Amino acid sequence: MTIGKLAFAVAAASITVSSCGSYRCAEYASDYSCSYVRDRAEYEVWYWRHVERDNEEDNRMIGRAVGLQMCEGNARMFAAAIGEEFNYRAYICVLMENGRSMERHRL
Repeated sequence: MTIGKLAFAVAAASITVSSCGSYRCAEYASDYSCSYVRDRAEYEVWYWRHVERDNEEDNRMIGRAVGLQMCEGNARMFAAAIGEEFNYRAYICVLMENGRSMERHRL
């Protein structure tokens, strides 16, 4: 194998290896693409009422959403409906796939 062919083979292999995780989203530490996590994933919206009390029984599913913006919006509306000031730590978006919980995110 000539040096030129060897260099081409090494470059091709490095491109292949670097593209293996190309649909992973480092921003959200996700196995899915960032655009999928942000805009298209289906979520269960969980809200932990009185999160500062650290009572796990106050954590419950309040609805479903598509995308992280809708998920946070649902949490904000729920907080307003129950008369609680919105607390960023009080909600979590559980990414669902085929009825299974896959990952947890916030906007």
